[in-house]
Order: sequence, then C-alpha cells, then structure tokens
Amino acid sequence: MKKIICLIMSVLLFSIFIVPANASNKEDIQAEIQVHITMKEKIHEAAELLRSVGYSDDTLAIRALKNDWEYENNRQMELQAELDEIIANEPSTPEFYWSGPVLTRSKGVNYGPTGKETYYNLNMSGVIRMMRNRGYDEVNYPYWVRDDGCKMLGDYIMIAANLNHFPRGSIVPTSLGLGLVCDTGHLGWNQVDIAVNWR
Repeated sequence: MKKIICLIMSVLLFSIFIVPANASNKEDIQAEIQVHITMKEKIHEAAELLRSVGYSDDTLAIRALKNDWEYENNRQMELQAELDEIIANEPSTPEFYWSGPVLTRSKGVNYGPTGKETYYNLNMSGVIRMMRNRGYDEVNYPYWVRDDGCKMLGDYIMIAANLNHFPRGSIVPTSLGLGLVCDTGHLGWNQVDIAVNWR
C-alpha cells in the first residue's frame, strides 16, 4: 500500500511541477507533448499497480486515474494538432549547394561545410521514435533511405552531433546535403556523424 501511495503521489507531483504552462512555440509544444506522454505512462503504471493488489476498474481510484489519462491524452492530441500546423506552415527546405569534397564509404572521413564528417550504420528505430515524440510526424518527416545510402527523415539526412553545439532538431549543412540532428555521441564540437546504410 505504501508503494501505491508513493507512486500516485509522484504522478500528482509530476503534473504539478513538470507540466509546462502556455506552450507558445515549436520547442515548447514539443516539450509539453513529451511531458503528457510521460504522464500517461505514469498513470498507466499506477493503475496497473492498483489492479495488481485487487482494485477493480469500477473503483474510485482507478476511475480517477482513467480520467487523468484521458485528460493527458486529449491535451497531447490538441498540442500535436498545433504542432502539425506550425510544421506545415514552416518554409520549405532551403536550397543548399556544396562544391567541396564529399563523404564516401571508402573515404570514411571528410571535411565538409560544418567541419569533420564521419558516418555510422545502426538501427535507427529508437532515434526515429524519439524524433516522433518530439513532433517530427510520419506524414511530414517520413523515414526513408536515399539512393546514395543516406538515412532520411523527410527532406533531411539524419545526423548525430554534439548537442552542446547543435541541439537536437538543428539543421546542419553537410557535404551530402542538409542534415537534421537526431542523435548524438562522443563527437567533437564541429563534427557530424552521418547515418547511412553503407557496409
């Protein structure tokens, strides 16, 4: 019972202290969407814990949690609609030209418009899921692999970067085209790691 009370209190405190108020721009809305997703997970966890000790779905405690979950879900959907509208009204991908050396599989390392470029080939499903949670929806930012092997999110190459220099979501020029920072790693200040399917 003590564990149940602590979990439910953590849900309430999370909602009081973490949920942002009056999200007004793309980054704020993305952050608030993530908070509501986390809240839904916590509410579900609390309800499952209550069920495990014998509470039925018609008890007051579980009904209250269901109402909370529905509120969080409705608010998430409202914010997602706002975010979709913002993204839809964003300017189209700017033209980008690079006449210098280009990263290739055989070369391995290149120095492009931003600095040092390397490449990596990993399963991107977790990174894609994280970007979806940040508002990069499947309609406007589909995942696909370009003919040259670059892994794409919409019109942008998926890249990893030092998040202290290039925050996630930054548009960064590379020798292969414009990159979208989706991932990170042990990277230098002016280094980008380009996601490809090269073997």
